[in-house]
Amino acid sequence: MNAIPLAVPAPARAGWLVDRRHDLLSTVGGFAVSLSLVGLHVWGGVSSLVLWWAWVLALDGPHLFATVSRTYLDAREWQSRRRLLLGSLAWFAAGPTSFALSAALGTKLPFALFMTLAALWAYWHVVRQHYGIMTLYQRKGGETQPFDRRLDSVTLYTGLIAPFVAFAVTHPGARKQLGLLGPPTWEPVVAGACFTVVLALVVFHAGRQVQRHRAGLKVNGPKLLMMGAALALTAVVFWPPLSARMDFIMFAVAVTAFHNVQYHGIVWFYHRNRYHAAGVDPAPFGWAPKVSQRFVIYAACGVVFTLLYRGLGCGFGAHPGCGVFDAKAQLGAGLTLRNLMECFIWGFALHHYYLDQKIWRVSRDTGLNRDLKLGTSPAA
Repeated sequence: MNAIPLAVPAPARAGWLVDRRHDLLSTVGGFAVSLSLVGLHVWGGVSSLVLWWAWVLALDGPHLFATVSRTYLDAREWQSRRRLLLGSLAWFAAGPTSFALSAALGTKLPFALFMTLAALWAYWHVVRQHYGIMTLYQRKGGETQPFDRRLDSVTLYTGLIAPFVAFAVTHPGARKQLGLLGPPTWEPVVAGACFTVVLALVVFHAGRQVQRHRAGLKVNGPKLLMMGAALALTAVVFWPPLSARMDFIMFAVAVTAFHNVQYHGIVWFYHRNRYHAAGVDPAPFGWAPKVSQRFVIYAACGVVFTLLYRGLGCGFGAHPGCGVFDAKAQLGAGLTLRNLMECFIWGFALHHYYLDQKIWRVSRDTGLNRDLKLGTSPAA
């Protein structure tokens, strides 16, 4: 380990994205919310259906609205990103197109592929969110050493993806989705290898921090706290003995709730700086300053938005617990109106995933650097 290059000591900086209180609420708070939901289900016996709807209404749906609030409701964003904001709406057609293809070909394969790829993108979106926030902490902490930045990336990506692979080949619901029938044979070996690799990387990463500390270099505590929370949650949720006790729909709840809380924290901070900072005239921004004037207004708008689009899906039986309203009209290839609505509702998520990867590019956006108070230029 002594051969690893060390950076020049960095100047002392707090390293918090906003401040200590805000970041702890976003990181520790988000971590606690996810673990609490898991605990209520596994040990408290609370129905996964109840927890799924609570998560959708309180966190997940409103976090889609958070993106809407800083794009479609921002008049200046409309001026500068009109082509992106209009073009991204094409994602609402992706699901219905796969449905139409299945109906035309008389096979469920295109529909099934769409649903599988959409679910995988959902998890990849969470992974990328964690990565993006980690890079913000790197920037706030003044980290420029290539080795440490690469080690952070490898550790985070591996720590979030490897346990997911272990879950995919061991959990009964996931195995069924992958077509892995019969009792597991090689799968437990793969799962064990996944967690072993993660553990080895975490130990190596921890050793690197000890080395930096002994060399008098800064150890970025806020970044390590965020990484530790994300990796610990992933390991717990996908740990085979625990995951086997969870209903399949709970995994989306467990891994995404943390992401939702973090996202609300970042967007709310962005809103405070862009629309409501001292000396800022909110008028040119349109509706965005109005919906973010107070947190209770922002939260209420998010819930109403969720009730509208999830209510539409529920009306056609596209969500858990809404089967009583299922419209079973056969539309080809054994698919129903309910399946068509599932495809369309997924468009809200896919649109969010796509748009999000375009609007948070701090490496290229001077205004975003300013609104997030990163204190650096995009080229830094």
